[in-house]
Amino acid sequence: MLSTYIIGCVALIIKPGPDLLCTLATAIADGKARASTLMAGLVLGCWLWIWLLAAGVASFFTTHQGVMTAIQLVGIAYIAYLAIGSFREAINGFRHRTENALCPAAAKGWRLVGRGVLMAMSNPLTILFFLAFLPNFTQQESAFPPAVQVLLLGTLFCALVPFIYFPIIIAADFFRARLLGSAKATASLKLVSALMLTAVTVILSMPMFGL
Repeated sequence: MLSTYIIGCVALIIKPGPDLLCTLATAIADGKARASTLMAGLVLGCWLWIWLLAAGVASFFTTHQGVMTAIQLVGIAYIAYLAIGSFREAINGFRHRTENALCPAAAKGWRLVGRGVLMAMSNPLTILFFLAFLPNFTQQESAFPPAVQVLLLGTLFCALVPFIYFPIIIAADFFRARLLGSAKATASLKLVSALMLTAVTVILSMPMFGL
């Protein structure tokens, strides 16, 4: 039962989605350290959803469509803001300009973690997955109540994320390092990051339009 759960978790983590694309975009544009910090925020955001699920609060969000829509809109707007900032950085790089009035990549430390939390918390697919997936692996004969089992299983899911994300981050950072040193190459990396963030915005927006 546990092995089946782990296989399912790995399959979900590997599947290209908004969280993975945002992490990859950050690694390409700003390096492995910043991407790892963002990943920590994403994991924390997932873990917060798991606590809500274990506490029985998560069902409130799924039964109130307006709340879910508002959360999703906040996430889409923020990622779109990051994409616009990356596009401006890329354009400035191609023009050999250094100023950048809109520079979301400048966030450091807890702000970058907060960005990851916001991205994870604003993705309704995350909570829907946990609601549909985790309860299937709770056992009535267990010594732990269902809420504790959900919390433990969810924590295991979060613990698996770095093992999948780190190799991807390292590979993206290696590719990035090969291109650094050229202003236009650096601007190209920013452009790739911007395009990936735009793709995330589109992916998250599609369900709202029934696509």
